[in-house]
Amino acid sequence: MFSSYLSRRSLFASSVALAACLASPAMVAAQQAPVRIGLLAPLTGTGGPYGKEEEQAARAAVKVINQAGGVLGRPLELIVADDETQPTAGVAAVRKLIDIDKVVSVGGVWSSAVALAVKPIALEKGVLLSVVGSADEITDGENRNLVWRFQTNGRSWGVAFAKAMSRDGVKTASILVLQTPFTQSTLQPFRKSFTDAGGKVLDEVSFNAGQPSYRVEVERIFAKKPEAVFVAAYINELSAIAKEAFRSGYDSKIYAFGNAAGSNGQFVKNVGAEVAEDVHHTQQVPVAKSAAYSRYLKEIDKPEGTIMTFGAQVFDQIVLTALAIEKAKSTDATRFGSEFPALVNADAPSIGDPAEALKALREGKPFRYSGAASDFRFAPNGDQTNLTYGHFVIKAGESKLVGEIR
Repeated sequence: MFSSYLSRRSLFASSVALAACLASPAMVAAQQAPVRIGLLAPLTGTGGPYGKEEEQAARAAVKVINQAGGVLGRPLELIVADDETQPTAGVAAVRKLIDIDKVVSVGGVWSSAVALAVKPIALEKGVLLSVVGSADEITDGENRNLVWRFQTNGRSWGVAFAKAMSRDGVKTASILVLQTPFTQSTLQPFRKSFTDAGGKVLDEVSFNAGQPSYRVEVERIFAKKPEAVFVAAYINELSAIAKEAFRSGYDSKIYAFGNAAGSNGQFVKNVGAEVAEDVHHTQQVPVAKSAAYSRYLKEIDKPEGTIMTFGAQVFDQIVLTALAIEKAKSTDATRFGSEFPALVNADAPSIGDPAEALKALREGKPFRYSGAASDFRFAPNGDQTNLTYGHFVIKAGESKLVGEIR
């Protein structure tokens, strides 16, 4: 009987050992399976000029994180989807990213209209959503630490434009505005801030993307001879409007978004240096003063001083997502999403290099991440605060910084 007991015991032990051996490759594979993160980018449509910049930045950030050991001992894997700059296409793309590709977060999200369309899906599925859309409504409501904006909101950008004009001594202005949630959200704050400073808004005209001509709108706005025109639009529309105003001989100063008039020199290439001369633009800074931005430019093989705002914002999205996963020790967005504020708001030494930040996390050292796009903080609703805006003017085909606005 004792011999029989030993045999059964040995057989059981051997079976357990065999099962463990058979299971271990799967266990190891599970432990090392990539953490999938999504990028919802405007590779086509109105936002097409910005989509490739977002994708390049996301891939650069993933490379940096993986070279530093990944997160939780696992590499990051980037899954890219095109939202076509359309809400319906964005919804279809984000459902695939979440339901089929099983991503734990979705970044990019350039269009405010797309962001507003996919936000309810991310909240329902418990997936983190980090956006670069600026419409104020994106961060409204109860977002359960799942929605974070890596861009100034429309309200703050509108105020920055008013301050730039007021500092230039502008007393009369008119508005040409593309009909999108973001651009519309800048108008009321602009009007209030500009009139509070003693300025007067003469007129406002809305237009649609992709019009064959903007002549009617340009004539109505510029013919009243305002000192300045706030063109709330993206690069394609701004290019067409600037050329039309130049051909017609109007000399009102144009003030535009930095991601349209700056855009790493693309606006000047579109219209030529003569048309672009004296066009003003604003965007959040510093970008060229941070370790994170320097690392970003190095990874995409761009020289120091290059301004690529959307790319820097997406770089920050990916880096902060990775840091939050490592800090929370979880790939559950309902857990790691709540780590975002602490990673940038902490009263601790600043670190901009993602690899150094990961190292500090693993060693339990206090720090705060200092971003590539801006040295921002997060408000409780997910908006960025502590932003400084650069006021630029194009001279001889180059954007020159003429002042900073807070």
